[in-house]
Amino acid sequence: MNTLNTVIASTVIVLSLGSGAAHAALQGRDLNGSIDSFEAYYDTVLDITWLADANYAKTSGYDADGLMTANQAFLWAAGLSFTDGLHVYDNWRLPTIEAANGVSFNFNLTNDGSSDKGFNFSAPGTLYAGSTSSEMAYMYYNNLGNPGLFTPAGIATNCYVSSSNTCLDNVGPFSNLQASSYHYLPNGTGEYFVMSSGFQGATIGLDGRYAWAVSPGDVGVAAVPEADTWAMLLAGLGLIGAVTRQRRG
Repeated sequence: MNTLNTVIASTVIVLSLGSGAAHAALQGRDLNGSIDSFEAYYDTVLDITWLADANYAKTSGYDADGLMTANQAFLWAAGLSFTDGLHVYDNWRLPTIEAANGVSFNFNLTNDGSSDKGFNFSAPGTLYAGSTSSEMAYMYYNNLGNPGLFTPAGIATNCYVSSSNTCLDNVGPFSNLQASSYHYLPNGTGEYFVMSSGFQGATIGLDGRYAWAVSPGDVGVAAVPEADTWAMLLAGLGLIGAVTRQRRG
């Protein structure tokens, strides 16, 4: 993988998304020095940083289409490295999934989010609403606010029409979100989450799925906002009048 160069910038631009119990702020992070764009987003609730490109394995040239076996996906994420010339960001992994009840996985298929397999896990109004035990489910249902193929009551939402018109109504600030991406289980097996329908799967030995890399904690640097962004930030703090008066003085 080519070494990426970057420069240090400052100030955080916050995107508040979703309607879950805990509202995440996705803060843009620069990894390659192009301060006019973000290569990653820090999630303040999950305390992880997501790559802005959900199929970076393909766009970076690592894999022809981004489809990999579970083991290939694990190795790819672990081998990622970005640098700004001063810092190296090389602690990457796949999103994790842990047992919702904190004890053991329940892989019985449900629509109401009451198990670790099925639809609406972590979705607002369900048993484990706002649960962060599944990072992908939290992203889909809470950060992005997308619907599942079935409601918690098991009624079809008909949100999936075709491969180009799916339940993934909102992709937020991210690009190349794929139909099905890997989770990482503590025992090293590859589970998956289906971004086209909101389905959380549980099958060992998967082949041909995508990988979305995340890094624990807050990594990268925040880009300096443009003049109009500064104006909005100041307005939110009630400071525009003060700044104007100061300039006139």
